[in-house]
Amino acid sequence: MDRCVGGTMRLARFLCAGGLVAALIAVVAACQTLDRMGLSSGDPTGREPASQVEAKPTGITQARIPASVLPPTRLDVATLTRVGTSAPTRSRSDMRQELRTEDLVQLARPSIVHVATESVARDNSGRTVPSGGVGTGFVIDAGGLIVTNNHVVASAEQIVVTTDAGDLYDATVVGRDPQTDLAVLRVDASGLPPIALGRSGDLRIGESVVAIGHALDLPGGPTVTVGVVSALDRAITNVGTQRLTLSDLIQTDASINPGNSGGPLLNRYGEVVGVNSAGAGSFAGIGFAIAIDGAKPIIAELIESGQVERGFLGLAPATITRSVARQFDLPVSQGIVALQVTAGSPADEGGLRPGDILVAIGEAVVPDAGALSRILAKYGPGDEVEVRYIRPGGDDQPRETRIRLGRRPDP
Repeated sequence: MDRCVGGTMRLARFLCAGGLVAALIAVVAACQTLDRMGLSSGDPTGREPASQVEAKPTGITQARIPASVLPPTRLDVATLTRVGTSAPTRSRSDMRQELRTEDLVQLARPSIVHVATESVARDNSGRTVPSGGVGTGFVIDAGGLIVTNNHVVASAEQIVVTTDAGDLYDATVVGRDPQTDLAVLRVDASGLPPIALGRSGDLRIGESVVAIGHALDLPGGPTVTVGVVSALDRAITNVGTQRLTLSDLIQTDASINPGNSGGPLLNRYGEVVGVNSAGAGSFAGIGFAIAIDGAKPIIAELIESGQVERGFLGLAPATITRSVARQFDLPVSQGIVALQVTAGSPADEGGLRPGDILVAIGEAVVPDAGALSRILAKYGPGDEVEVRYIRPGGDDQPRETRIRLGRRPDP
């Protein structure tokens, strides 16, 4: 990107003229195209990637599946809450047997379910019309607990789950969390085969992964795609109508299309390391999954209380890249800029304005929008935090304000 002439005073003039937000949005769009893509599961591309093949039974015998990868039948919620995102990298002494793709699929497929939703929408004339959607889920407990994406079931009035064996169940929502795009469903069933949950902290870039889900709602069962871990700890902004930020994402080149949402991303041991959440629209070969280490405590909290309580700040963030910092000669090389501040929000009442650059909350540095989301997840509504920020056009020295976090508005 060509470096533009100007400095802090030029940025200040943009701010005073109300042009900073538009300018930064344009630059971020050029430098971080991934941050601007749409993630709706209701916009199928109508194109089946060449790497997708329909999952079919292979006649594998149980003796070929190592006992170490077979999941327990009952979910240990306490274990979920203890697993964080700091799991050590897998060592060379780990001698677990990797599975062939066909064996892995045979192991995992009975735990994969089809999630169909029905809801009511309004047409351009204001008349109510029926609508629906399709996603994927996976069983985590023999008693009928199923994990999927929040956006799959968020507006559903009826949810029907179909198992790989063809059994149909009406499902209820145990809990959902828009901030992480996770939801837990329950069906009145027993003896469902749960899938094993792995550790995303063990993943290495370049490692092979497998995605399974009902891509494009194609008939004949779930679709299997194979790829590698392209990157770790990704963050995407402007997700959905609330323009949320999804962080702690696994990027993969395993094709993820509408209908895949909520399905598992598996390592070579047949363990879930991510929850498939988004494809990259027209950008072929890029998909994202929510890392399972960060998802486990969310899932546990949804099972226990039906929701996740976290602090709400009330601003729309954009990550400051090196290109943005260089172009506007900013006093920082990392941080987030407040593109918008919601009127009446904690951020507004704390004195933050559009264009302010947040650099830290408490003792935690805020290098990007994904980090902001993770930091706020550690606080609840009513907690008071100290926010350090820089206001362009001033003396470039960090300012401080204390903000009492609020409760995120209902989606």
